[in-house]
Amino acid sequence: MTLSLILCSRNDQYMGDSRWRLATALNYVGEHIRRLGRESDVEIVVADWGSDPPLSDTLEIDPAAARVTRFVLVPPILAATLQLDSPFPEVIALNAAARRARGDYIGRIDQDTLVGARFLATFFDLCEGKQRLDVPLDSALLFSGHRHVPYRLAVRCPPLWAVTRFVERRGRALPLEGSDSASPFYLKAVGIWLLHRRLWHECGGYDERMIYMNGMEANMIHRLMTTYPIVDLGRLAGHDFYHLEHYHPWATRRSSTHRKVNPHLPFWTPDRMNPNGDAWGLAAHDLAFAPSGNVQDSAAPPSTVPGTRAGQFLLLTALVSALGVVDRIAIATTVWSTRIRKAWLAVRDRPVATWPRVLCDLWAARRAARQARSPGAC
Repeated sequence: MTLSLILCSRNDQYMGDSRWRLATALNYVGEHIRRLGRESDVEIVVADWGSDPPLSDTLEIDPAAARVTRFVLVPPILAATLQLDSPFPEVIALNAAARRARGDYIGRIDQDTLVGARFLATFFDLCEGKQRLDVPLDSALLFSGHRHVPYRLAVRCPPLWAVTRFVERRGRALPLEGSDSASPFYLKAVGIWLLHRRLWHECGGYDERMIYMNGMEANMIHRLMTTYPIVDLGRLAGHDFYHLEHYHPWATRRSSTHRKVNPHLPFWTPDRMNPNGDAWGLAAHDLAFAPSGNVQDSAAPPSTVPGTRAGQFLLLTALVSALGVVDRIAIATTVWSTRIRKAWLAVRDRPVATWPRVLCDLWAARRAARQARSPGAC
């Protein structure tokens, strides 16, 4: 086994239809793996965190995805004990998946990230020497950010063929998360975090004290960067990772029901390579595996109406584009009205001659605050 893609999820309705997002992500990459003929080289390991009933009993996935997917079941009682007051401790769940992965390389993705064929082809070219890095592949820290599939599309839970066609036609033009941030590429939202299994074991994976949101990749990267070089995999693979957006365009990140974040210290300045010890990834627990029990036939019946799919796709993309314009206007109006109100509050009691200086100071303070927040963007 060459590559293990690991992710974690739960049988709930996190910010919309999370089961649809997970099934779509599995089916999307499963079909690419099948087309490349890499079923024996790639596996997908899903850490199912405390689901009752388990995802493997309820999730409907296509045969191509089912052939390469395994579920690691973390029992509800154990999950409730370990997560303390965290809504969802991704670090422990992902480590459990990584510990049981069989691939020479282990890549962490989100449960609603579409992994593209261009990435898979690039990765196997690197493994087989058809493409080379400046550093040994088995010592490289490979990180890529992701692009966004618009909320207005994802919230409609369209069929896989529509999602695939959308990404094929518009994927390279989709916005790259964090592209407006000055922080390094590896401190942005993760598309994939990929490295040799030896390095996962050396560092003990994610710091299992970081049971809330944010900073988990940054912490692991900072520990490994003291010894190993980091590589911009996104640049090599065209950022071929697409997040099925579940935040409403008008909402803030605080709208997440998992919005309890890790404190900056001590996690942003890690003091040792492996903070978890040899028992990382729930190694002491005998966790069960399960294949998918609900395999569905992805082959759609032949259409008797010519152009039906093309018409549906055109209507869908037209609707998404129109709503996207409305969203941008609404967001811009809100942002500028807020800025104008703040500017007026800052200058209204001051002499008119001082307004330019006051407004420049206000703009500089806002920019400094934005830059100070950028390290937490991952």
